[in-house]
Amino acid sequence: MTAMQSSIRIVSLVPSLTETLCHFGLIDSLVGCTSFCVEPRELRSRVPSVGGTKDPRIKEILALNPTHIVVNTEENTAAFIEQLNALKSTNSFDVIETFVEHPEDNFKLVSTLGNVFNFKEQAQLWIDHQTQSLQKLRKRAHEFRHFKFTYFIWMNPWMVAGNQTYISSTLALVGGINAIETSHDMLERYPTVHANDQRIAISDVLLFSSEPFPFKHRHMEEFQLQAKTNQPMLKVDGQALSWYGSRFEQTLLYLGRIHEEIQESLA
Repeated sequence: MTAMQSSIRIVSLVPSLTETLCHFGLIDSLVGCTSFCVEPRELRSRVPSVGGTKDPRIKEILALNPTHIVVNTEENTAAFIEQLNALKSTNSFDVIETFVEHPEDNFKLVSTLGNVFNFKEQAQLWIDHQTQSLQKLRKRAHEFRHFKFTYFIWMNPWMVAGNQTYISSTLALVGGINAIETSHDMLERYPTVHANDQRIAISDVLLFSSEPFPFKHRHMEEFQLQAKTNQPMLKVDGQALSWYGSRFEQTLLYLGRIHEEIQESLA
């Protein structure tokens, strides 16, 4: 850690950004995170939780005397980010607001964090390596057979990731076409659906994420009974497909594997 980094006190309110900061050596600068920030594993014993991504506890955050609060336009609420911006001048902290919508946005994100938190060289090395990996994957695009999917993130009610999400753009790298189309509105990107929704019925494969709801095979069977369908269903790694920042390195590796599993399910 540099001398500059030792004076930084960060509250990170996004799990994937918390992981990214730790990846680049800033775990000792973290003074607060969310209850969903679970990577790296030692984080939970070293950094206190200040609530969830949607309901962080502002009084506890301010009591930690942060110099920086890291948020995300999609994962944190607009009202809470507005509240932070109203408080930042009187409480002497900066609000670092991020938004990752497409795979390439990871490079801007890591560059921004590198500039703010003084790990520019490490950030650039990571960006150069992952840029090459992404380019290699894009060159293989002609190899990937297209498939239409629905991606489930919650049950009771059933909720899915629409086509304007980062999840959708990562699966598009290997031929995925999201059956659930939405507007760009932040509040509409993860709609609630019924089991008999026609958009789901025409999907080639149904994907059930490991998070935020930890889908098990029994939950998939419950959907199958409700929808009265025999469509292929797969459990997928939610962190690999929805976390950004440093996790993008694992995402690129995972995409090849999940594409093979999907194609096998469709055979």
